[in-house]
Amino acid sequence: MLFVRFFLYLALMATISCSSVEKREAVRAEHSVRMNIPEIDDIIVLNKKQYIDLCYMPVMKRVPSNAPRPCETRLFQTLERRYSMNYTQEHVDMAADDLFFQDIRDVLLDKINKDARLKREVRKRFKTMDDLMAYYKPRYSFRKHH
Repeated sequence: MLFVRFFLYLALMATISCSSVEKREAVRAEHSVRMNIPEIDDIIVLNKKQYIDLCYMPVMKRVPSNAPRPCETRLFQTLERRYSMNYTQEHVDMAADDLFFQDIRDVLLDKINKDARLKREVRKRFKTMDDLMAYYKPRYSFRKHH
């Protein structure tokens, strides 16, 4: 009986240590001086901080919010479709990249279209919105190794 308790204790401790969630942060990325647009960074960092707190962490910790936000629901449903309930942090990172950058593209397009100065800055550096996203996405990815 003592052996069984000890074994259960070890199994529980292993589960807890393996399930620890690596904290994701939204910090300003490194850029080449030629490509840097600080306002774009500010928008991405602010939105990523909110996404991590409101969407990413509840799904990663598998503790749904009392009133789940649409982004939390979308992320969870994407993971459930792709991996059932057997998702890992790597899976969450990949899905979060897909969904977050779909949303941030819309936010950036709206801001760029409303701000003539920002639009000029973007046009100086990028030919298309796809080019802009291809530049920023790896710098602000949820995955450590992109």
